[in-house]
Amino acid sequence: MTANVIMSDTFSEQATKINELAVMTQDDGMSNFIKVLDTTNSTSNTTGSIITVGGVGIGKSVVVGEHLNVHGNIHANGNITSDGSLTFGDADTDNVVFGADINSHIIPNTDDTYDLGSSTQKWKDLYVNGVSYVDSINLNGTAITSTGAELNKLTGVTADAAELNYNDIGALGTAEVSKTVTSDASGNITFVNGTNDIDIASHDAGTNGLKLGGTLVTKSAADINNLSTGEEATAVAVSMAIALG
Repeated sequence: MTANVIMSDTFSEQATKINELAVMTQDDGMSNFIKVLDTTNSTSNTTGSIITVGGVGIGKSVVVGEHLNVHGNIHANGNITSDGSLTFGDADTDNVVFGADINSHIIPNTDDTYDLGSSTQKWKDLYVNGVSYVDSINLNGTAITSTGAELNKLTGVTADAAELNYNDIGALGTAEVSKTVTSDASGNITFVNGTNDIDIASHDAGTNGLKLGGTLVTKSAADINNLSTGEEATAVAVSMAIALG
């Protein structure tokens, strides 16, 4: 072992160089090794018991007894396993990018605490081939209040998307063109203008058809029109208005 010292160095300078620089040439098969007994810890890449301004090539395993602090990038050609917690990034400007598939469950540490996305940063499409367990559903800003049992009543529905869109009404109780007719909370239905007709099929054997207050109207439209100026026509019109809300 030699140290890069010169005779003009003072004893103190020579001692410092000997302590800071150790050069050893080891042939194959030799049992000699470099061992540094200094216990100075490292807090940067320029402190510690061993300091080098060049790279370090290591052909075997490395065991670190304390912390490992890397100022640059970390690249692993093999697997990375952590026995403790992992923290990625320290600000929302950092990103985590997965180039591989997820090969395990993703389970939160605390129940009913963490969100998947937010109101301003949403995930796009959701593909699920299994059962969705959801406590509540908010569909585009509207809460769905029907229970699971009530929704199960629709299991026999075979409507396509266009037919389901017939339910896309603006307000309950107001009939809209090419939409489902619904009543409001009081049971009333309002037809928006004079072009919306109520067309009721003719009654069947005197039992089915238009009923007013539970009584079947047996008069034909022509009969009712003939009474348009009489008291009976007025009574029928009033009864229809009451029945239809």
